[in-house]
Amino acid sequence: MQTNTSLVKWRLESYYQEKKVPIWFFDQNLDVAYTNFSTAAILNLFECVRPLARNFMVAHSIEGYHLNLDNPYVMYFEFSYSIGKHSTYTMVVGPVLTVNPTENIWPELGFSGNLFAEQKRVLSRALPVMGTEDFKLEITNFLKQVIDVAPPTFETGNLSTVIEKYSSDENSEFESASEYEALESTEVSEICRLEDLFQVYITNGNTYQLYSMFKDEHTTSILFPNKASVQSCKVIASELLTLARVASHDSGNDNISCYNRYQKYSRKLVEAKSYDAISKIVEKCAIEFARNSHDMGKYTNDSYSPMTNKCIQRIIERLPDKISLDELAKELHISAKYLSALFNKETGSSITDFMQDLRVNEAKHLLTNTELSYLEISTLLNFSSQSYFNCIFKKKTDLTPKEYRERALQKNVMSN
Repeated sequence: MQTNTSLVKWRLESYYQEKKVPIWFFDQNLDVAYTNFSTAAILNLFECVRPLARNFMVAHSIEGYHLNLDNPYVMYFEFSYSIGKHSTYTMVVGPVLTVNPTENIWPELGFSGNLFAEQKRVLSRALPVMGTEDFKLEITNFLKQVIDVAPPTFETGNLSTVIEKYSSDENSEFESASEYEALESTEVSEICRLEDLFQVYITNGNTYQLYSMFKDEHTTSILFPNKASVQSCKVIASELLTLARVASHDSGNDNISCYNRYQKYSRKLVEAKSYDAISKIVEKCAIEFARNSHDMGKYTNDSYSPMTNKCIQRIIERLPDKISLDELAKELHISAKYLSALFNKETGSSITDFMQDLRVNEAKHLLTNTELSYLEISTLLNFSSQSYFNCIFKKKTDLTPKEYRERALQKNVMSN
């Protein structure tokens, strides 16, 4: 255990050197096992952070996470982290400020205490300032890259609010070379940030944020700055497919299935002859990867046998492509009759019904969260025809896709 704890501390220290985000590492007795944060005002921070850790431990027992946004000026992220079989630690990431502190704001921060002017100056320089979406993205990268655990699926707002900061006035003129260089640097930052979001959405299974990404003209103009050049678009698309493959694997999907999907869409990319075709290929590939990430955790179950979970995993990995019982059985090296009986016994559903449920559940989300047409949805989910899609959807929900969308829209209007 000591070796593992030391390794975690080393990772945290390396992370802090780059990001300067405070990390607090509490043991089961709520003693600080490690912190990378040290300023003249650390005692004031400690007296604030320790109750956060205590309340989190009580509320979440030995597992869970909490994004603490109670104070409009300060953000924390709290989560449990296990080292070995019997040692569970509580980590607090933060505080992170949402604004640069002023004399009017200092009393509202909650950890100011009776600070001298010099302590305030040191503390304000030591604490990072970022927005909520940036903090969520930072947490996701931290959990993936430093702690090596699956990040939570944060509910994000409209994509336009995330990328609004990157909007620039197309008609503005630059009067010096230094200003032009600053624009180039900003463009690079925009591209890197959108690529980070692209990966995060796939890792977390946020399929509808991906739909928004590819429907947003500003976003696509950043990712594909020269849409007139098919070759340029293919190079960028190939990079995005690679990012999607890596993100999917990081979320726990099988490396072979990730590679096969990547290869399938790479071959399609070679034959694409326009930006629109290239964009649709990347979008469809990314959404398939994201759907896998989402469904894998939702539909597998520890109470099922390994064979049933493997069967579910194969179905999800192949969606929306069609797969027969015989093909599944062959891949799993088991008889089709035995697989069908085992799956039905443990899940209470036939494999065919399970596949239909997956498609219908996905259709529900698409009808509620996108403006895709009924034909586009049926095609995207590989139904043989729109009429067959309508028939299966009606069978599973007692509503037609049109009725379901209208009710969902009405519900949203009433809730707002």
